[in-house]
Amino acid sequence: MVRRPKSGGIANEAGLPREYEGPEALSALLARAGSPFTAEEVAERFRVAQGAGEERSDLIPAIFPDEPRFDSPDDARRLYGNLFALWDRLKAGISLAENAPIPPAEPPLAAVRPHLPPRGTARGTQLGSAVIESVWKYLDALPERERRRLHDRFEGSQPSIVAWLDGVPLPDEGALAAHDLVFETWAMFDAAFGDRVTAVEFGDLRALESEPPPLEASQPALATYVAEALDLVAEEDPGFGAPQRAQVERVVTAAADALAEALAPEEDA
Repeated sequence: MVRRPKSGGIANEAGLPREYEGPEALSALLARAGSPFTAEEVAERFRVAQGAGEERSDLIPAIFPDEPRFDSPDDARRLYGNLFALWDRLKAGISLAENAPIPPAEPPLAAVRPHLPPRGTARGTQLGSAVIESVWKYLDALPERERRRLHDRFEGSQPSIVAWLDGVPLPDEGALAAHDLVFETWAMFDAAFGDRVTAVEFGDLRALESEPPPLEASQPALATYVAEALDLVAEEDPGFGAPQRAQVERVVTAAADALAEALAPEEDA
């Protein structure tokens, strides 16, 4: 199953803000990500490509001589949202600097956005594959503002996880992926178990972080998801080798095990 890149690559297009902020802002975003081109130069490349009938997906990777660099997933989504919006503007005949709306290129997001299953209906402590599938698709398609709101709820409900993540050793090559996967894991627990998800204790995370039980045994469906996500990270970043992967896996596993341990008992049916 193909999923969005976890380390800051091109996210699923449906989840992007798709907003063009102007040539100065786009040029700055391109420079920060490592592109040698300005917004004007990118726009010219887009015009030529559109005239030749080429696809946008073939053009955007060529803007970066090396893998683009991002400080956070939000920076990646912002840059690609600007690039996608610029492509649509030029295709609609709107100039680079002209302040004009563009017609929607696709059906409204609400018409295609995946839905979550009813919250809190799962039994036991294991995440099912259906919940995992629903949640990652939902997060992938979530507008940026709503995703930030959900992340704020994660931080407010799980302050110990946030504080622990800030201090736990993580490799530079996989740090963004680790933070992203821990947030997604919490979202999966929240969707599956609802109000049974209580706040994790900091001490529980510290006790688990060095040698957590294998995720394949405690959460097999989640283990499959994490493995596929980290396969993508390894494909994108040659520096993400076995030692770095093991560090990220331990962190995600510790967070998942702590969340499972923090589940309140099920109410009698």
